[in-house]
Amino acid sequence: MIDVKDLSLTYHSSGRQTHLAVDKVSFSVQKGQVYTLLGPSGCGKTTTLRCVAGLEKPDAGEILIDGSPVSSSVTNSWVPPSQRAIGMVFQSYAIWPHMSVFENVAFPLRYGPFKVSSADIQTRVTRALSQVQLDHLKDRPAPHLSGGQQQRLALARAFVMEPKVLLLDEPLSNLDAKLREEMRVELRQLIKSIGMTAIFVTHEQIEALTLSDVIAVMNNGKIVQEGTPLDIYQRPTNPFVANFIGQSNLLNGDVVEATAGQRAIRVKTPLGTLACEATQEVAAGAKVVVSIRPEHVEIEKSAENQGNALQGTLASTSFIGNAMDCALRVDGQILKVLMHAERTPPIGSPVTVYVSNRHCLAMRA
Repeated sequence: MIDVKDLSLTYHSSGRQTHLAVDKVSFSVQKGQVYTLLGPSGCGKTTTLRCVAGLEKPDAGEILIDGSPVSSSVTNSWVPPSQRAIGMVFQSYAIWPHMSVFENVAFPLRYGPFKVSSADIQTRVTRALSQVQLDHLKDRPAPHLSGGQQQRLALARAFVMEPKVLLLDEPLSNLDAKLREEMRVELRQLIKSIGMTAIFVTHEQIEALTLSDVIAVMNNGKIVQEGTPLDIYQRPTNPFVANFIGQSNLLNGDVVEATAGQRAIRVKTPLGTLACEATQEVAAGAKVVVSIRPEHVEIEKSAENQGNALQGTLASTSFIGNAMDCALRVDGQILKVLMHAERTPPIGSPVTVYVSNRHCLAMRA
């Protein structure tokens, strides 16, 4: 549905300074997928989205929507945004405050590049408002809507153009925490019910994990890992992804034992020698970074986690509602651990914890 090939864009500023915002980015989005570009500020995710929308003109690469090129440095072709069959929802929603809900949605039909009859406008706007459950508020002034309703209004205005692709640039960032949580679920259900193909941009990991079929983690203008939300969270392939998505204990180490063709290895770390699972094949002597999620550290031994036992002292605790966020001091190092609030021992207590081999992920440094 959407194919981006070797996309690059460099920004030029005064003093002949340059910034490579997008560096040979390639990805494909299948029809009906929600594909998320995730990363910190300045990583190139929004610039990539703007190139797909036609709001930025890339220096190199090719973008195809539904098999048709809309931007190509090879053929020197470029299709303007109004002719790309896309709908876009911005972070600010860009709602007209002097218009009613109905007229906000009708605006791109009345003043867009394609002639639409009054009867068709009525039908399409009514259908779009019904899809986002705002049809009963069609005559209300737009500023009188709640934050969640304004977000749905922005979606309706995108839907009314009947686009092939929906582009969303951090559309939930202006909502409060509770409403953002509700809208994450509602937004995915809405997109899926319509069968829309969407590219979603965010720096919020929970949003990406909740909304996406596929996540591409970006850093310094490049995609550093692509996969399902479960793969990205549980099987990070490099230290940046492990550290950016959720919390991780990251330990520098040296491989002391490895078998060719096998992922089971042993790594010497500041916490001792750990039995680990490598994300890529590595040889003895290789430098690696071991990632251990706090929620994968257990205080009870089981058949699965008996591979690694660590003894330490509970240094600090912090109640976070559904668990106790703990710091365990092991051989002078701090290991972050999540414990059940009612089963957390007093600070200063000796504690033995266990981590399974498959939850000690070793990545190339």
